[in-house]
Amino acid sequence: MLSDEKFAQLNREQIYLFLVSQKELIWYAEWMESTDEASFNEVIMNALGNIEQAAQREEVLASDTSYAPESVTTDGWKPAQTAWETQVPGISLNECLLHGRKRVDVTLDEYAKAHPDLSNEARQSLKDKFDHIFEAPSLATFSQRLRRMIEHYQEDPILLKRLTILKEKRFLFTNHLRFHNAPAFSSALDRSMRFLDEKLQSFGQFRATESLDPMLNAWAIVNNLRPFLPDAKKAGQSLAEFFGANLHGLPWMEALNLCTVGALGALLTPNN
Repeated sequence: MLSDEKFAQLNREQIYLFLVSQKELIWYAEWMESTDEASFNEVIMNALGNIEQAAQREEVLASDTSYAPESVTTDGWKPAQTAWETQVPGISLNECLLHGRKRVDVTLDEYAKAHPDLSNEARQSLKDKFDHIFEAPSLATFSQRLRRMIEHYQEDPILLKRLTILKEKRFLFTNHLRFHNAPAFSSALDRSMRFLDEKLQSFGQFRATESLDPMLNAWAIVNNLRPFLPDAKKAGQSLAEFFGANLHGLPWMEALNLCTVGALGALLTPNN
């Protein structure tokens, strides 16, 4: 499972759009006023409850069984991670490797400013060493590569600070290796969020709170049902179909309309 949030505007005030997905397939979306721990607890509880109810309604999950994901990949925002652990005790937290590498790039920028004579080749060599850590195939290898780099740069406070953070987060950056399909990157959700960006740019900002979640829900349905273009890797399929849904030949716009009135599930039952 992937979890992320993005900025939006409500009457010129900054708000946040919380999203949960399986790769690009959106499972849940809700707006937030803040990104503090309490706000994340609320939206995560709502997300899990809605997913659970839908799964029980479709008889994918037994009526007496609670939905609890095994793992979730986030961008590293601590309040979100803490809220996931609160709502799903024992969940495996994964931190996106791309976000980790971006933070290394920020550290290397700081290091370059402190060392104006640093050559491009030397900077690239440092980046390669950090990348080598992130590419580790196991926690043990990650820790070993990290330990060697810490020993080498023990006297450099800028690099040592970043390396210490990586040491503290070594489990977060390798937990995905414990699962067959746990995503190491949040880039799949980012791709769907770019489609949301296009939607947001087309109308600028929200004007009323009551329009936020309905718009997000409508966008998510379109995102999940619209077919990919002919030259795409998933050409001819929608995300919903790619992840196992059978629309039984229904054009995607018809399926979308049925989703909006809650009738698609009944139409696509085995007896129909």
